[in-house]
Amino acid sequence: MSFLICPSEAKAQQNSMIIINKKTNQLGFYQNGNLVKVFPVATGRQRSFTPEGQFRIINKIVNPPYYKQNIPGGSPRNPLGPRWLGLSAPGGPYGIHGNNNPNSIGTYASAGCIRLHNQDILWLYDQVAVGTPVIIVWNDTDLKAGFVDNTPIKVYLNKELLSLDDQYKTFSRDNRPYIPLKLVCKYLNCNLSWDEQANVINLQSQDFMAELRPNSQHASVYGQAISLTEPPLVLEGTTYLTKSTIEELFHIQVDWLPETREFHLTMNISPQVISQEPNSAGSEAQQQNEVMPEMVSRKFYGRKI
Repeated sequence: MSFLICPSEAKAQQNSMIIINKKTNQLGFYQNGNLVKVFPVATGRQRSFTPEGQFRIINKIVNPPYYKQNIPGGSPRNPLGPRWLGLSAPGGPYGIHGNNNPNSIGTYASAGCIRLHNQDILWLYDQVAVGTPVIIVWNDTDLKAGFVDNTPIKVYLNKELLSLDDQYKTFSRDNRPYIPLKLVCKYLNCNLSWDEQANVINLQSQDFMAELRPNSQHASVYGQAISLTEPPLVLEGTTYLTKSTIEELFHIQVDWLPETREFHLTMNISPQVISQEPNSAGSEAQQQNEVMPEMVSRKFYGRKI
């Protein structure tokens, strides 16, 4: 058994926070006000068993022993699992810990503690410092609702990892990946332009033509109207597409691996890569097409693509 109380760690993680919703059996871990991860948990068999309120992490234990049944730490029979985060709640001890019954996670099963899957408590333990605030509530809020994960997505084209600069920001929301439209157009050799009057994004190449409307499921391919499963998302001057939207528009194979945050685009041929910056040797029309989305984003009633 070992205890870890490290002032320097507490200082480094002072902007962390944990919120536990007993009604939905979820634990949310926050850093700098941003939701980083949400885990399923098990809480008290009765609502009163797990205390509600504002508490703090008071200790951290690796391989905690289970004294009630004299089970040593690290034993696969130990119901506390591999890690313990002690809470300042009165009437305890109460803690956030692992378990030896993974089927209980997501249910009301404990005597008052908060149980996680063992792999989840191992991750959380390394992020949390002694002193971290813990808020325990009972309400209908889904902690995952609108959850945005800004961890960069690794984009692959025909199994080759693409090197993306800052203009190609990627993220996921509710576990759905969002990829910049201009990135897809770049590697599909597709010109991207904006029809301000019609409020339409035009996509065109030698053998492809489509029209999109920002934040709308209405689109057309080769002049034929289609309804997208998920509309293009306009955010901070950039249009983003999800996996389903890319598939429905371009009819290419797309695979999303959420565990590794890998986004795979697969095409039968290797496309010609076009420059994102205007080329002095290119025509004025081509240059306008390439820069138009960013130029008009500041003009058209705040509408951006």
